[in-house]
Amino acid sequence: MAEPAVPAGAIYDIGYQHYDGRRLGRAGAVRALYIDGIRSIFGIGRGARAKLPPLALIGMMVVPALVQSAVTGLAGGMIQLFTHALYFRTTVWLFGLFCAFQTPELVTGDAQHRVLALYFSRAVLRYDYVLARVGALATALFGIALLPHLILLMGTWFSAEHVLTAMHTSLPTIPRILGGSLAIAVLLSTVSITIAAVIKRRPFATAAILAFLLLASGVVTPLIMTRPDKMRYLALTSPMIVGDGVTTWIFDTTSVKGAADSAAAFEAALNAEAVKAGPPKTRADSFAQMRRRRHRRDQTVLQAAHLPGEVYFGTMAAFIVIAGVVLTLRYRSIET
Repeated sequence: MAEPAVPAGAIYDIGYQHYDGRRLGRAGAVRALYIDGIRSIFGIGRGARAKLPPLALIGMMVVPALVQSAVTGLAGGMIQLFTHALYFRTTVWLFGLFCAFQTPELVTGDAQHRVLALYFSRAVLRYDYVLARVGALATALFGIALLPHLILLMGTWFSAEHVLTAMHTSLPTIPRILGGSLAIAVLLSTVSITIAAVIKRRPFATAAILAFLLLASGVVTPLIMTRPDKMRYLALTSPMIVGDGVTTWIFDTTSVKGAADSAAAFEAALNAEAVKAGPPKTRADSFAQMRRRRHRRDQTVLQAAHLPGEVYFGTMAAFIVIAGVVLTLRYRSIET
């Protein structure tokens, strides 16, 4: 019986060759992850839909600085709508939005597509991956935080009669701007990356970051303003308030610490003054009563909490350390 014919095999040269170039090793792999993170955050190399959220948030941060620069130029430097410390406080919630929408782009995709084991089987170590991703987000936040302050400085310089004198006058402010931007960037990037790494799913990670950064601040603030004597330490549970406290402390304003031992003591002093004055009898008494009420109403959460700036700085360091421990445990469990 004849055996069935077996088709003859063929070998094709499809051009595979050994790589003979320079091997970049671990440093090159970490650098590639870092650059890929920057590109992912700003939607570089992707469609318009990926670029829209970061550009919109950056625009919202920059527009007030542009308005002030224009007003300062028209008024000859006589009008200033924002100080640098106030600008941090006014725009800090935008950093929370930016982290909520852009942080999941960095880590959730790697987990969902199961490429982490591939990363860790090569030259990249687990903490290399963490540092690359946190560094990419911190770099993006640092640059975004600096941009409006550079616009404010340039508006101040070029609206002054003597530009060089204005530049020399603003020199002490520049290290404070750099320090405040760095503090916000490092704090929010580590906290956001940790939440996104633990939750893994992009929509849930976005919601969790929004809740922890923005909703927590919205819940804590009224409690502190209502009972500052008993609730003031709740300020340390919100990264947004902690970041605001650190930047305010860096700028050496009196919003964080003052002469009174506590907000309760200051409130007691206001009440004692009101009791001593009694019902308003003259126009001056009415104005004094209105001034006391306005002071209570215009208090910021930092003034109500009345904690030293060093406490906010220590809390920021604690947030960063806890986030580092959680990230280490999270990525150590991945098998290669």
